[in-house]
Amino acid sequence: MESKTKGSFDGWNEVWTKELINPNYTESSPENIYQFWQWCYAQDLLNLIKGKNYSRFCELGAGRGTTSMYLSKNDYHDITMVDLAPEGFKVAEKSFEKYNLQKPTFLLSNVENTGLQESSFDCIYNIGLLEHFDDPKPTLVEAYRLLKQGGIIYMPIVPTMPYYKSIVMRLIFNPISLVKKLAKMMLYRNEDQSNINRTSYDNNYYSHLCQSIGYKNIECIPYNPYYKVNDDGKLEDRITFPMYKWYYNTFKKGKSLSLKTSDLFCATYLLVASK
Repeated sequence: MESKTKGSFDGWNEVWTKELINPNYTESSPENIYQFWQWCYAQDLLNLIKGKNYSRFCELGAGRGTTSMYLSKNDYHDITMVDLAPEGFKVAEKSFEKYNLQKPTFLLSNVENTGLQESSFDCIYNIGLLEHFDDPKPTLVEAYRLLKQGGIIYMPIVPTMPYYKSIVMRLIFNPISLVKKLAKMMLYRNEDQSNINRTSYDNNYYSHLCQSIGYKNIECIPYNPYYKVNDDGKLEDRITFPMYKWYYNTFKKGKSLSLKTSDLFCATYLLVASK
């Protein structure tokens, strides 16, 4: 029997009901790779909006609102979180309370048709949303409608990537995983093991979509070379993640778009554009 509709809020509700407090937010230094990714995404967004007179923010497909928590921590308080999965908002609300952060406005609504007033926000953002839609154009059209003139979108996209892009990291940190992964790919190549839809569109696809809608200053760049290459959490925590963190803190921290990388190594894409 097939699981709940792929990409639907029912599927995401299943994810969020497993949590009480947002595990990917931290007030200190990231302690695992998931916190590291989210912290880096938020820092790049904060660097991107620094010095701009932005006051109103909207997280489309917010889930538990990790990025919104970081914005609130950095004194950006006029935030609207939009999602159809109420369980994600329950996690978010408890998390904002735990860390004494000013709560955003929570709106249970479809990201393709939010019902919000047009030209309302200076910045619209999300982490890993667009890849869950077979047709992401309606979401990008709605984001464009909601943006003020001069406003920007910031959207890291996490598609299904070709396996070769993680090979270098696996060779360095966990060569055994190459054998395991290849065997798994052969055994399950025709089996979809997730109830959450994830597309494999490349960065040019998203750039062309934005161009057709009317966005300006469009960039969709290879982003985040820090692959998760260990199924063993202890090995990851002791070797891979500390090395990633050391490299980032030594060479990348504080730089604009610090996760920018080459197409050969990227785990994600970053879509940035303005109205």
